[in-house]
Amino acid sequence: MNHVLSSYQSKFIITFSLVGILSTLTFGVYVHLSNGKTLYALFELFLVLIATFNLFVFHYKRNYELASNVILILMVLILSFLLYTGGHRGTGLVWVYTFPLLSFFLKDHRSAFLWNLLLIISAVLLLVFDRFGLIDIYYDYITLRQAFGAYLAVMLLSFFYSLIISRLIKTLQEKAVKDPLTGLYNRAFTFETLSKLASVLSRSGGTTYCLIYIDLDNFKKVNDTYGHETGDKVLVDFANLLSTKFRKGDVIGRFGGDEFVIIAHNCNRENLEARLEELRREVEKRFASYRISLSYGVVEFPSEGNDPDVLIYLADSRMYEMKRSRKE
Repeated sequence: MNHVLSSYQSKFIITFSLVGILSTLTFGVYVHLSNGKTLYALFELFLVLIATFNLFVFHYKRNYELASNVILILMVLILSFLLYTGGHRGTGLVWVYTFPLLSFFLKDHRSAFLWNLLLIISAVLLLVFDRFGLIDIYYDYITLRQAFGAYLAVMLLSFFYSLIISRLIKTLQEKAVKDPLTGLYNRAFTFETLSKLASVLSRSGGTTYCLIYIDLDNFKKVNDTYGHETGDKVLVDFANLLSTKFRKGDVIGRFGGDEFVIIAHNCNRENLEARLEELRREVEKRFASYRISLSYGVVEFPSEGNDPDVLIYLADSRMYEMKRSRKE
């Protein structure tokens, strides 16, 4: 989800920069030169050069944070300049209302709020300098006061819209990667994480990870005897127990039914085996009335392979070997 949003934001940076550069050259630099205001034209030309350089850097480096910060700095400067000069025939004030929309699209709602605060401070300073006779801004106090009220309305609307969208995106992200019953990661996310880790470790090595495949023994009898509602409660309780037994950085996922997969980083096989045996004893105690236990299989990677399908197969096979040996 973030990848999709970032893609649109990146395209917007390129489009907005090109439109802004051409607009400033046409309606700013050219108009000021035509009116004999060379100093104004040079200032806007300087901003155009910075925007052009920023666009080239973004094209090659793809540093979104840097590019968006430069764009917002340039916008604060150009909008402050328009408040001071009035722009073409006093229309400069109109462009100020675009800033909340721009900032809340490029940044998260907290950062965007601070950027808007920066523009407001800049406008207040211009007004203070005008009151002390240091400069002579184009607009009178009444016009700026009314404009400020309208600006606050646009900013607040943009703020709450951005807040709502960010929370919706977060909710959708969680639903995309989480198992709806247990709240653990789902099969797709767990496998994708395993694939990425295996690929990275195949090139760099160093860190040892363990893949743990867990299956609940006798769980089917719970569903058959007590019903699926009771079975779901058992799965949720077991998922909560798993979350307390592994570290925050470990990936714990439900692979389907009563099968769970854990990707444990910086794995120490001996300590892990002891932890899993402790987990088994606690499961047998907690779910004694259902006679539930667990079997597991452990695979280390990259030492035992890098192919995610092979790693899953090995861990699954070892889990079934344990299950058969315990039945015997």
